[in-house]
Amino acid sequence: MSVPDSTSKVASSATTPALPDNVCIFSPADPNAASALLNGRIFTRLSASIQTEPSKLSAALRNSLQPEACESFCLIHRNTILIFDSNDDGEELQNLHHEHFRLVCLALKDADIGLDVSRCILDAPNVLQAGFQLDKMSRGSVLVIDLMGEENDDDSDSDD
Repeated sequence: MSVPDSTSKVASSATTPALPDNVCIFSPADPNAASALLNGRIFTRLSASIQTEPSKLSAALRNSLQPEACESFCLIHRNTILIFDSNDDGEELQNLHHEHFRLVCLALKDADIGLDVSRCILDAPNVLQAGFQLDKMSRGSVLVIDLMGEENDDDSDSDD
């Protein structure tokens, strides 16, 4: 009699829209974090190795950093972390951003998570240069599109 159960699961999952793999919705507990992301002035993209489970990456940061603090300067999308800062000006902003970068790297080190250095981008002045597109949604939510999805790996194999 398990057939009706599996049929109802299929029907309910078919009606739930799914986002493409390179898209997520950032809905932090504090709406100010979404505003900080949209108004960011410096961005760092860190890409974990492809073997890293996204849940392990998320757990590593949440265990090392307070969840509220993590969301205020950090977005996790699949195997990628986007560190963003917008509050301070000039050198103070860069120092704050580098401190956030240091905290994230220490959390990854503690969880024994390696980075794919070739896919990391440091200190980008805008989110597009860090490989993301952002669109404001309802209050406190941001649609995040990863422009450097894994399909880019195929480009390196093509002949010139």
